[in-house]
Amino acid sequence: MTERLRYDEDKAFSLADDAATIARIVRTVPPDRLRAAKFDQWTALEIIGHVADAAEIFADRVQRCVDEERPQVASYDQDAVAAQRRNNERDPMELSRRLSAAHSRIIHLLQRPGVAARAAVHSAWGEVDAGHFGAYQADHSHGHTSELSAAFPPTV
Repeated sequence: MTERLRYDEDKAFSLADDAATIARIVRTVPPDRLRAAKFDQWTALEIIGHVADAAEIFADRVQRCVDEERPQVASYDQDAVAAQRRNNERDPMELSRRLSAAHSRIIHLLQRPGVAARAAVHSAWGEVDAGHFGAYQADHSHGHTSELSAAFPPTV
């Protein structure tokens, strides 16, 4: 069983800030540069797509916690999702819009009283709650966004 992560105002701000940072990056860095810049195995654009994919998955998990009693949630294969989506060929603005919409959805859902405590059972983590899913995505997104932001800092 995984220790539950706590969703709070700081996690909400992190989700919003990361979406804004990615929006800035895709507006100011040419798509060809995002497709060429490598970070280990993935390009910058593939990382943005990965974060957008994960955001949608975790927003759906939070939604399931709202809609269902103790939903059963399976792990997902991030490499399979990335291969299917072919994110390096996508429009960076589309990926940014998807990320922003999913992060906004997580924030909106978890603002409602009691939602963060709604339980789910994850195939690898055991019993967690909607707040855990929101906090996990906030931490996951922030790690990738920080790496991208350092590589593509704001221009003055």
